[in-house]
Amino acid sequence: METMVRKLQQKYKKAREDMEKWDELQSRLLSLFKSATSIINRLQVLAEAKNYGVLRSISGIREALLGKQMETLEMIFRSMRETMKEFRGIVLSLEKIARDAWQLVKGGSAQTSKQMKVQIGLWPNITYCLGGLRSIYEMHQSEYILKLSVVSSLTWKCSPTDAAAFGQLLVDQPNIPKDEVQAIYDIIFADEIC
Repeated sequence: METMVRKLQQKYKKAREDMEKWDELQSRLLSLFKSATSIINRLQVLAEAKNYGVLRSISGIREALLGKQMETLEMIFRSMRETMKEFRGIVLSLEKIARDAWQLVKGGSAQTSKQMKVQIGLWPNITYCLGGLRSIYEMHQSEYILKLSVVSSLTWKCSPTDAAAFGQLLVDQPNIPKDEVQAIYDIIFADEIC
């Protein structure tokens, strides 16, 4: 049992690496989203001729400024889509880790359901180890789906209020409770804590 738990701990270490990358991507996505929202808010101001004051006399100024902002916004949208592809890669990696862990246990010695639930000392039982990896994958998958929905909903036509609400959804990350993930890791690595 100890050998199997050690092998599963290795899977958790790989999952932790993916989650650290996830946090980096989260920061990048929030920064891109904030930039996109700023431009979307600016577009409304730039669209109105009355906001140009004396600059109205310059031929094509409004169109040039709007065009440049739209070009920049499109580059940001492209970066956001690339970032979402990286999030998807992490979700697929976490799914593979959970699946490989199950295969590892299945392919190991013939473990009965009862043996998988046995806990010896500080070691977590095998069922808990497998369930934790599955939970981590499912949390990230749910969050990815939410992020994809929010990013897909943000367009240059969004109102500033809608864009702000979408941004708040990204900040909140409601599907990944950090304390719950940490509690899983604390149990999995209890032998190393003591």
